[in-house]
Amino acid sequence: MDKTYLTTKTLMLVVALTFPTLATGAEKHGGDIWFKDTKNFAPVIFSHDKHGGAGNPCTDCHDTIFKKEKGSADAGNAMTMKTLKQGEYCGTCHDGQKAFSVKSSCKKCHIKP
Repeated sequence: MDKTYLTTKTLMLVVALTFPTLATGAEKHGGDIWFKDTKNFAPVIFSHDKHGGAGNPCTDCHDTIFKKEKGSADAGNAMTMKTLKQGEYCGTCHDGQKAFSVKSSCKKCHIKP
């Protein structure tokens, strides 16, 4: 076998094992989360891809605002429009300065499926 070929393949294997995100792509986002208990309003669809694609790293929300565990986003039903408007949960960023305010633009979050 050619020495250069073997060296290249060995180096590629070392890189793939050392830096798995390089081999598989960037960290996978958590997909879409649907919040259906929204009283008389359309459900809220949270898109990890949209937020991550806007340059927001996972650490903006995890593990300070939300735990990085499936099912933890509902916050035990403590996440309401009242708590969002008080600057909790999504309202931490969606305050009208860093991102659009939760006090307006209802249809940006409440999306009819």
